[in-house]
Amino acid sequence: MITGDHPGTAEAIARETGLIDPESDTPPLVLTGSELPTDPEQLGALLDRDDAVVARVAPEDKLRIAKALTGRGHVVAMTGDGVNDAPALRTAAIGVAMGRSGTDVAREAADLVLLDDNFGTIVAAIEQGRATYTNIRRFLTYHLTDNVAELVPFIVWALSGGRFPLALGVLQVLALDIGTDILPALALGAEPPSRKVLHRRPTKRHLMDRALFGRAFGLLGPAESAASLAAFIATFVATGWLPGEPFPGGQVLLAASGAAFTAVVLGQMANAYACRSTSRPFWRIPPHTNPMLLWALAAELLLLAIFLYVPPVAALLGQHGPALIGVLVALLGPVAVLSADSGEKLLTGSRDEQLNTVETTGVMSGTAVGRSAPRNR
Repeated sequence: MITGDHPGTAEAIARETGLIDPESDTPPLVLTGSELPTDPEQLGALLDRDDAVVARVAPEDKLRIAKALTGRGHVVAMTGDGVNDAPALRTAAIGVAMGRSGTDVAREAADLVLLDDNFGTIVAAIEQGRATYTNIRRFLTYHLTDNVAELVPFIVWALSGGRFPLALGVLQVLALDIGTDILPALALGAEPPSRKVLHRRPTKRHLMDRALFGRAFGLLGPAESAASLAAFIATFVATGWLPGEPFPGGQVLLAASGAAFTAVVLGQMANAYACRSTSRPFWRIPPHTNPMLLWALAAELLLLAIFLYVPPVAALLGQHGPALIGVLVALLGPVAVLSADSGEKLLTGSRDEQLNTVETTGVMSGTAVGRSAPRNR
């Protein structure tokens, strides 16, 4: 904590907010700006701890502290509202200025302006930012999984030299992408933040990384693709077709394609719930916490019925309603997706939760706050 207040006042606030742990065996560091060392290395070493409180600081002290902690490899956020705070705000990685009481110079030098002058807004902004980042990853995982299920039939058809019929046509793929998938994807983008979103360590990974590609291309996508092709083949088998024989065409092929289409849609409905979390299985996430997703899935079922059973639409897409065997096998799509997702989460979830959880010590406040992010993460 860096503040212009009296040292006693600053220490009392630090204890109240949890910055200073009353049960700690190590005495807290409470000193004034005049007691700070002049050497930058000594200053950085002195303040490189979580329970440091510096009172009666001058604007030039804030600048020195920002430089010293930055020189030690920390990411420093500094708050201020006066004209003389501008150099410290500019030097810090993240300068935070007050919107109401702050001067124009401080607001221009800052990276972030608190319009309500409330430090709690920083916490709310970080929570919203993390939630938005996570929702984008949910959205991407959901769509990439569908893309795998759409692409596999074309790969199988191409590798067989056309001898294996195309399970999904181009118009069916378009119907999936801009028809049944739109509303669930938007609902995932509005997923409310987890209660532990601020308890996890800050992430430095890219938006699309190995974990995301692994879930979409190595787990959820193959499970959905397998169910789709199984429903497609089961329809032929039910008519007496045997491996090695030419595939029947006509109405049988249309019904088989409809079964494959149904399996993908039902698999995507399960995939929407799988994408709600990367660590918790679907049964541990209350459905009512995202009512938009419930309405989106209901709309997806309605669109599926239209695409299958409204004759002009079904004829345009090159399919019609699947036979009973096709429907039964298509119902394995959600089972396959959720089983694969839940199994993976149960194997890795507890380990990831331990790695991503940190102990929280409260919220710091004051005239100015310098905070360094932990390193080597």
